[in-house]
Amino acid sequence: MLIYLHDRSAARKRALTRHSLRSIRRHGELVVSPQVMTEFYGLAAARFPLAPRDDIRDFLRDLLPACRTEGAGELMGTAWRIEDRFRFDWWNCLLVAAAVAAECRLLVTEAIDDGTEVERTTIVNPFTTDIETVFAALKDR
Repeated sequence: MLIYLHDRSAARKRALTRHSLRSIRRHGELVVSPQVMTEFYGLAAARFPLAPRDDIRDFLRDLLPACRTEGAGELMGTAWRIEDRFRFDWWNCLLVAAAVAAECRLLVTEAIDDGTEVERTTIVNPFTTDIETVFAALKDR
């Protein structure tokens, strides 16, 4: 999703990503996995070759406080359990494992079916579900 913040050719996804991130930050729920940051950097560098690398790096530095994860061995074990149960592709297993490890209630991604629940983490696709509706429902629980 982070790539859409910088992709002017995807106006709808850019607007929805901005809306989702503002809402997530307002609710104090932002957690970003190291995998997402690494993938974003590689994709942004390739997709936007004229963008100054320092701008991309500064964007990621701003997200660093939201980057929390457990040790690699524990993360891998969780990812393997998720892979066995849900049959997600490996990168999504790592993404979900990092969210589970950080005790995230929500994982915002378009890569996994909206509404899928893994342990106590629910997948939300910000391009099909309004994040504010999700937060309102969480308050009611």
